[in-house]
Amino acid sequence: MEYYRLSYEENDENYYFEINEEQTVLREVIEDEERWIVSSQRDEELHFCLYDQQFDQDMNQAIREDISAEEFEKVWQEAMKPYMKDWEKTQQTFKVGDHVKGIVEVIYPQGIILSLPNDALGVINVGDCVKGIPAESLYPGHLLKAVVAGFDHVNLWIRLEQGTIV
Repeated sequence: MEYYRLSYEENDENYYFEINEEQTVLREVIEDEERWIVSSQRDEELHFCLYDQQFDQDMNQAIREDISAEEFEKVWQEAMKPYMKDWEKTQQTFKVGDHVKGIVEVIYPQGIILSLPNDALGVINVGDCVKGIPAESLYPGHLLKAVVAGFDHVNLWIRLEQGTIV
């Protein structure tokens, strides 16, 4: 993995990226003067935001700095603090083996992100829910059924499996 911070002096924003060997962004944090925005959680203004192009280290006159995995994780943990109370409730509400329905919000490299009851978010592998259905026909707004398989404590997502389109 590679980790970067891009800074934009004109608007006092910092962008933090975790990038895999294919130059795909897996996690992103935006820090501005007023708040943190994390790629794994819904934002009121931006909805979901994860850079969806192959990562370009020279983006738009930004000041680029290589950072360590530890520095990225420190920023990630700080940015995730506002979501931890709800995450604790989510883990108490949903149990492994529960059958759930959710609406497709966005498709990320990690899988399909679903809105679930009680403002929870779930993730399911694209291949796990498109049996016989072309992946390109899945888009935001579709309703899926799935089974709770576990919890992603880094992104604060419920891991799902056995998905089908309703």
